[in-house]
Amino acid sequence: MHPEPFLCQLNLVAIVVLVTIVCSLLFRKNNVKANVFLALLVFYVPLSIALNIVFLLFHQHRLLFLAPLNIGINLTFGPVLLCYIYLIQGKSITTVTRNVWHFVPSVIVLFSSTYYLLIPEQEQMRLLNQVIAGKEDFINGINLFLLLHIGFYLTIAWKKVAYYKHTATDLGVTETAVSVTWQRAFLSCIIVANILLLLAYVVPMLVTGEAHVYSDLIAAPVVAIGMYVFMIYKGLSYHVIYNKAEYKVFAEAVAPLNHFMEEVELLEKPQKQPKYGDDMHEKLEQLFMSQKIHTQPGLKLHDVAVLLRVSPAVLSAFINTHLKMTFFEMVNKYRVQEARRLLISPDCTSYKVEYIGELSGFNSRASFFSVFKKHVGKTPQVFKEEHAQ
Repeated sequence: MHPEPFLCQLNLVAIVVLVTIVCSLLFRKNNVKANVFLALLVFYVPLSIALNIVFLLFHQHRLLFLAPLNIGINLTFGPVLLCYIYLIQGKSITTVTRNVWHFVPSVIVLFSSTYYLLIPEQEQMRLLNQVIAGKEDFINGINLFLLLHIGFYLTIAWKKVAYYKHTATDLGVTETAVSVTWQRAFLSCIIVANILLLLAYVVPMLVTGEAHVYSDLIAAPVVAIGMYVFMIYKGLSYHVIYNKAEYKVFAEAVAPLNHFMEEVELLEKPQKQPKYGDDMHEKLEQLFMSQKIHTQPGLKLHDVAVLLRVSPAVLSAFINTHLKMTFFEMVNKYRVQEARRLLISPDCTSYKVEYIGELSGFNSRASFFSVFKKHVGKTPQVFKEEHAQ
């Protein structure tokens, strides 16, 4: 059984369009590492498609090793993704590249491909038929592991972007806004692509009880073309394809933020944690409950640190480790409490909901409604109407 000519043509088109993107990222004047790693991330898709086509088109048992080889290569996607996230945040990738554990699964699976080269030809033919039929347990298993592996790294990357965003907000660093928006959009694109590939693997198993090897020839080019459209539309609109001069300006602008994050991470380690005063929590409670400093729009971590006479890094580490939240989340918690009090207060019945949001410290109606609903489960307007009855 060979793939339909249309499927082969579709896959070849997908390869060409993505390789075009890869080349445009790699061969740039005054290029930077961030672009190179982005090119590597995009290149995984056409490489996988090419190996799939070669494996299925030639239908040769001697090419059976390409199946685990393809998966082994893709198991490096997670570490490369982390490297790109670090670079696009203006950080060093040393912490990722020095950790060899990131690459252990890939090495193991790549090494397993030699098994398919060394076994007798008759056994190769038998296993090839099983792979084509979707009945080869090892290949099915490492395919599923690959999807879970990518999902694991996507979760880590998403958390790092969220923490980066919250920390920048706490410190009032605005230079990261475009970069963070791009990072979230790029990760969302990969998540959608991963879900499509997972469905292409799982749905045939649920329907027929067997994996369908040709489903990749449909799902992969769909993902590739979708990624091409995304890279053209979003990559250019967010202006995150830097040259050396632009990246240097960006890295210098976010350097204080990254140094702060490194200091906080160091302070959060048990052996490095400073001895916080027993009254640190009490002082925070007093500032927020008695003095209601959270009602000040645009309250920053630095402002509270000055009032407590501690460094911003120490305060952030205390909030993260002892209160199990970020500074931004803590401030929003108190603002929601204040808003709830005002919404049901007899003295505020004539106040507009938006004005109560302003009195509580929110700087916009959108943020007030979004945060309030997240904490309470309903909008401020609904909450007020329910308690007015």
